[in-house]
Amino acid sequence: MGRQRGSASVAPILLVLGTLGVAVAAVTLWPLVTEAGQAMRSATATVIESRPCGAASARDLVEVRIDGVVRRAPFDGCGHAPGQQLPVQVPADPGEDFVVRPARSTDSELKGQVQRANWVLLTLAAVAGGGYGLMLRRR
Repeated sequence: MGRQRGSASVAPILLVLGTLGVAVAAVTLWPLVTEAGQAMRSATATVIESRPCGAASARDLVEVRIDGVVRRAPFDGCGHAPGQQLPVQVPADPGEDFVVRPARSTDSELKGQVQRANWVLLTLAAVAGGGYGLMLRRR
């Protein structure tokens, strides 16, 4: 009798697909986990120095009032006009070196999460479809 291909040949494919699915979900959800761990508060910043957006780590320099003290810090953005007022988020307990982030509304955060979930589902569907195609081709 000839050898039948059964579930033994499908197991490695399913293992790879499952591992890839977990990796895609982890990479996609990582920004949500890292941002949630840091307490932030709202403030208004004034742009002191503008940086062109050509460099990968270009950050404007801003002044922001924290607990009655004006402090300078890099802003997680670039290309703003000097003197421009920006709504920002600063760490609740800023240390010596901190980065000022743009303020985000709840609506834009929700849209970002929906878009991230859509990409995860699309990627997982593509991977599952590819795996199913491989399984059909082997028969």
